[in-house]
Amino acid sequence: MGQGYCCFAMAQDAGRYDEKVDLRAVMVARRRFIPEQLRLDKDAAIARHLFMLPEVTRARHIHLYLSMPELAEVDTVPIVDGLAAMHKRLCVPVVQNGDLLSALYHKGDVLLRATSGQPEPAVCSVVDDSDLDLLLVPLLAFDGRGYRLGYGKGMYDRFLQRLFNRGVKPFRAGLSYLQQRVDELPVDLWDEPLDAIVHEDGCIRFT
Repeated sequence: MGQGYCCFAMAQDAGRYDEKVDLRAVMVARRRFIPEQLRLDKDAAIARHLFMLPEVTRARHIHLYLSMPELAEVDTVPIVDGLAAMHKRLCVPVVQNGDLLSALYHKGDVLLRATSGQPEPAVCSVVDDSDLDLLLVPLLAFDGRGYRLGYGKGMYDRFLQRLFNRGVKPFRAGLSYLQQRVDELPVDLWDEPLDAIVHEDGCIRFT
């Protein structure tokens, strides 16, 4: 029975993996299909809704990603501009030894392209996770339970789990277009739900 259950579980895992791979391709294509000017308008609307959140107003130290245009991600340039004007302390993700860490970031810092493809500060000053009040994370899709579909490397899931294990509980928000919402995502044991999704029409809260 044990061997049969193990094989069944492995088959389930493989099925979820294939489903996620297919969904990632669909969602990247869906974002790229949005006309450029419309996407810029959506990005500006997302930034406006974000700045109105009380969690943003109260936050002192914010972790956010630096968007990659080639993946048609929600543009974080206007978000960085706005948060800098609000005198927020910012940090961005960096990858060291396979782990996602937070590095201090100031608007205008020199950036380098990391091996994983994401832009990272040329001068990396890692900050303590316990300082974080708010996380703004990228995603490819989300569902009504707050689960997100990432890029398949599991870095944000491990990052969120590490924060939880340390008792650090920042507000966790994903930035997304409404076209990325699905009914239900395939979920693995290590997947971590978000507290909210900020999109072009407002904010969806899950807690």
